[in-house]
Amino acid sequence: MNARTFQPITTTLIRRSLGWVLLCSLAFSSLQAWLTYESVEKDFQVAVRDVANTHVPLLSLALWDIEPRTIQHQLDLLLDSPQIAHAVVRADTGQRFEGGKSGAGIDGTPLTFVLPQPNRPGTHIGTLELRVDSGMLYREILRNVAWVLLQGLVLTALILGLVVTILRRDLERPMQRLASFVTRLKPDNITQELALQRVPGHLYDEIDLVADGFRTLQENIHHHILTLDSRVLERTSQLEQALASLKVLSSADPLTGCFNRLTFNERLPNEMARAKRYGRPLSVIFCDADKFKSINDTHGHLVGDRVLAILGSCLRQELRAEVDWVARYGGEEFVLVLPETPLMSALEIAERLRQRVEQDVTLRLADGRQLHVTASFGVAQQQEQEAMESLLHRADEWLYVAKNEGRNQVLPPRSLPQSELLL
Repeated sequence: MNARTFQPITTTLIRRSLGWVLLCSLAFSSLQAWLTYESVEKDFQVAVRDVANTHVPLLSLALWDIEPRTIQHQLDLLLDSPQIAHAVVRADTGQRFEGGKSGAGIDGTPLTFVLPQPNRPGTHIGTLELRVDSGMLYREILRNVAWVLLQGLVLTALILGLVVTILRRDLERPMQRLASFVTRLKPDNITQELALQRVPGHLYDEIDLVADGFRTLQENIHHHILTLDSRVLERTSQLEQALASLKVLSSADPLTGCFNRLTFNERLPNEMARAKRYGRPLSVIFCDADKFKSINDTHGHLVGDRVLAILGSCLRQELRAEVDWVARYGGEEFVLVLPETPLMSALEIAERLRQRVEQDVTLRLADGRQLHVTASFGVAQQQEQEAMESLLHRADEWLYVAKNEGRNQVLPPRSLPQSELLL
């Protein structure tokens, strides 16, 4: 797994919140700054008109009485107002009186007021032109706009600080505790309690859902660990049974229940080697169902299969458990392996088997008749330094002789001299 740069979700949320809050704050502050600009300019114009309206009657009276000093004095009083930068009085007779502040910014558009004739409404004797101090106006606007922006920045900082505090308290710290708890968790402390230390009185949320889900996972894992030994034993037992069944299936002939040819080829060399090592006798018996081809041809292969199954069962029942064993050698031919058994005993066993087959291997046919089956036997004992092929060949030869001399018999005959029995 490639390493990835870790970035807390709180940091991501704070960055996104910061961007949106700044954007909203900028838009709101811009709108408020524009409204402030409009308001300050309007208030400035109202203040100028108020100042002018206050001095217009006095200027009218002074101009009517033609008192230049009084007119100039009124102009100086006008210029004492911070909003006024320049003032001009024009009489209808052509006289002009002017005053202004040095260094003040002068707005290009003058405000003109009519000087009425005293005690005669509707007539005028001159005009008053005022130019406002644009620098003072701009400073006032800048001061008010700066104050609005400062309020917006302070409010934004307070909101962000509150958001950061809440996110770290209610999201980052619980998630860090959960991650730290998971990292420290081991099989020997799986039951350790998870404590997130949430704020008292908080509402149930997604973090609690994750914590409860993890507690449920802990309980399930703990229960699984407690029952693991019993499950392992159960699975082991089932596996052993399956392996045993598989071993039986792989080593047994499915039709007769005897060992198959492969198992026979694996087991007989070991039996012969053990007999040779300990100097013990070992004999083999070849058994072949008589006239089996005729049974197949006359009654069908299904009947032939039933005959072989009964014959295999009969042979297995007559052998010593855990000592002797029988394998299906091929077709209708069986081989019985008798450890710890000399030739004379093997001949007696073969004769007993012959009689048992003659008596018990019968089959009721579909037409109600009884099918009686007999078998021929060839017996041989292992000789010193004899190979497996030679031992099987001698037993098979005796079987061949038994079938040629009338079937349903055991050869060699026990009446032969001992030297001839072993040939």
